[in-house]
Amino acid sequence: MSEVESEGTGEEEIAPIQNTWTREDWILLAFLALVYIVDAIEIYLPGVVNQAISCDIHMTPLQEGWLGIIMYITMAISIVTSGKLSESVPKRELMLVSLYASIACNLFSVLVHTYTTLMVARALIGIIVGINVNVIALFFATHVSSKCVKIQAYSAANCVWAAGAGWIALLGYFLIERVGWRVFIIFTSIPMAIPAILMLHFYYTSESQDEERV
Repeated sequence: MSEVESEGTGEEEIAPIQNTWTREDWILLAFLALVYIVDAIEIYLPGVVNQAISCDIHMTPLQEGWLGIIMYITMAISIVTSGKLSESVPKRELMLVSLYASIACNLFSVLVHTYTTLMVARALIGIIVGINVNVIALFFATHVSSKCVKIQAYSAANCVWAAGAGWIALLGYFLIERVGWRVFIIFTSIPMAIPAILMLHFYYTSESQDEERV
């Protein structure tokens, strides 16, 4: 917040805070909300489907525990180590790769039938979510029009995160027993990633376009 000194009086006036949302701010919030929903679904999905997977492939309690926690371990490592990657690689391209990789890993986890391959898929999804967290933070830092709007947008996006978690839990309660865990994964995580990918393709067409909005 800048301070402007009044002419002749020596008094200091505080410049008003810009609190106007631009069209680009709303579009950016919609895009980041979609990505937040994707990440929330990925994070809470193990707790929803692990029991069904355990019954399907006959896991031991120890195996079930590791399948539930491996994604959180790799996600934490990815958040800590991928910060430099998020700064050096264009954000749009990195987000596109992570969203496509998320879809691929979920399809892979649906098609495989062994514990080891499921562990690999979950570990990769944790890495992807960790990268997304850093890229989203950079989007907020560089592409929102003012500090006040940035705070409001970040708070709104976190509300969407909570909504995504509640949505996956509600769907799990009603659908897993009816359609099975494989179909459940396909129809929860993948459809949410597709609109975000389309927005990146047709709206954020280049990194230079992003920089013009800063």
